[in-house]
Amino acid sequence: MSLKNNQVKIQEICKKVLRKTTPSSKGKEEAFQFSNKLAVKLQQELNKAGLEAEVQVEGSIAKDTWLTEEKDVDLFVLVPKGQGREAFARVLDAAKKVAGKDFLEAYAEHPYVEAKVEGFTVDFVPCFKVESADQAESSVDRTPFHTQYVKSHLSEEAKKEVRLLKRFMRGIGTYGAEIKVGGFSGYLCEVLILYYGSFVKLLEAAADWKQNEVVDLEKHFKNRDTEAQQVFPEPLVVVDPVDKGRNVASAVKPERLNEFIAASRLFLKALGFGFFYPEPVEPLSFDEVAQAMDSRKTAFVFLKTRAIKAVPDVLWGQLYRSQKALAKTVSGFGFNIIRDGVWSDEKSANVFVFEVVSRFLPNIERHVGPPIRKKEDCERFLAKYAKSSETLSGPRIEGDRWIVDKQRKYVDVVTLLREKLESGRENLGIASMVSEAFSSSFEVWVNNDVKKFYVRNHDFAVFLTEFLAGKPRWLR
Repeated sequence: MSLKNNQVKIQEICKKVLRKTTPSSKGKEEAFQFSNKLAVKLQQELNKAGLEAEVQVEGSIAKDTWLTEEKDVDLFVLVPKGQGREAFARVLDAAKKVAGKDFLEAYAEHPYVEAKVEGFTVDFVPCFKVESADQAESSVDRTPFHTQYVKSHLSEEAKKEVRLLKRFMRGIGTYGAEIKVGGFSGYLCEVLILYYGSFVKLLEAAADWKQNEVVDLEKHFKNRDTEAQQVFPEPLVVVDPVDKGRNVASAVKPERLNEFIAASRLFLKALGFGFFYPEPVEPLSFDEVAQAMDSRKTAFVFLKTRAIKAVPDVLWGQLYRSQKALAKTVSGFGFNIIRDGVWSDEKSANVFVFEVVSRFLPNIERHVGPPIRKKEDCERFLAKYAKSSETLSGPRIEGDRWIVDKQRKYVDVVTLLREKLESGRENLGIASMVSEAFSSSFEVWVNNDVKKFYVRNHDFAVFLTEFLAGKPRWLR
């Protein structure tokens, strides 16, 4: 395809995406009216409570960069520092009155309330009112400065470019700084567009990004990229325009960054609408799933527990921490993990999945002891294993070390998980909420045992179908 034809096709795709993803005039008006009405209500409640605080609409609605499919409103309550954190509890009491009954209270850097109100997801976030971003005690204190900066620098044309970038990132699964995704925040997308000028120019640059790439819109580290790389160790460095001491890309997981780089390269060659709007995944029939698992000659172990009532960021933080702890336990007893993952519908169930080389291991386990030259270590090794009932063979010398073949403690990964979760969870490093969920109920399934849950739960079926495919949708 010639360069000219390439540019024409990109323009056609971008126009089509913008038509689909840009809110209509009516949609914009409804979102503005709703958020402003809610802000007024909250301000009235704060005034009634005698709180000195100011309500501001933040986020993509305030900056007019949200996508049609997004229904998120961020209401920040700016509290003078002199009132202290004690004021936050009173702010949230007022927010709950405005939110109604469908809300969850959570804690990140600051406490906040997430609520469902008239079809919108609303975050009520208290923060300190500070004079400048470098006085911020947390990222939420900095948010009003981000909003102000973007609104004063982003043109109407640039807003279109931001929407293209956000939709592209949503399509390839890299959009969102929430813990579940670990991707690019809306503010990061806006800063990147301001720096590179357009969606396509950003993709062209990203295709050649190097390790520790530095993006410095306000030239805080002018001609001093090496210094910026020393200050910020992350693989992508985007210096916050309003605070040179912060990397806007610090929350981006390496996998999400590399997926964006790879997808940028492929889009510029393939130019597909599917990068923005991938085809929905059609779950495999369970017979197909069973065949796929069987063909691998491995074992798929599923660990299901009940729902955990928490806002998504808290929930996924708990799940990911627990996934690592469980994987460490499984591999620590000799079971070789090929892949692992975790799924949750955030409402009724959570499922950890581990693909291991084999469900069962030999009864015998080879254990390498110390080098002969380490006299004291050798004495301790022999004292422990020479007459132990666990020793099946040895100790013997191979090369310069003592070797013993001992009886393996767990030969079945299912037995391992059941015993560890029924007693001794506190020693595994599992997150508190997940541990509590395990204490009341859990199920362990192997391979086809998952059938009943699979056929009854469409979202899980999509997850497992994608897990078995093992590649991103945009690569198909």
